Amino acid sequence: MRRVALTDASVTDTERGDELICGDETAVYGDQAYYTHARHARLSEGGIKDRLMRRPNKHHPKLSARHRRRNRLIGRIRSGVERPFAMLKERYGLRCMRFFAMIRNQVQTVLACCAYNLRRAATVLAPT
Repeated sequence: MRRVALTDASVTDTERGDELICGDETAVYGDQAYYTHARHARLSEGGIKDRLMRRPNKHHPKLSARHRRRNRLIGRIRSGVERPFAMLKERYGLRCMRFFAMIRNQVQTVLACCAYNLRRAATVLAPT
């Protein structure tokens, strides 16, 4: 994990999505809610591959076979990206926040992400 953004429940994940992009990624993966034409243009402009799933809209109520296949392929990779969120919720107790103050919740979340990164580094770097 490279960036963490914590907001209150009234802010949707997609509103803060652009803040999480560092700019040196080779590709950005996301579900259908993250796809917008503006975000697609920003990623293309930065030389980052857009791996955001496409969604139907009122002008195109059904996705083409090409986009459905693309979404399936992206979904396979995204499933592995969801594991850290499960770990943070199950092992580090971040299913619900403990404090009323936003700053305390931010500190707890950043420390949990650091702990996850250290744990992940230990398993990746450990000799087999």
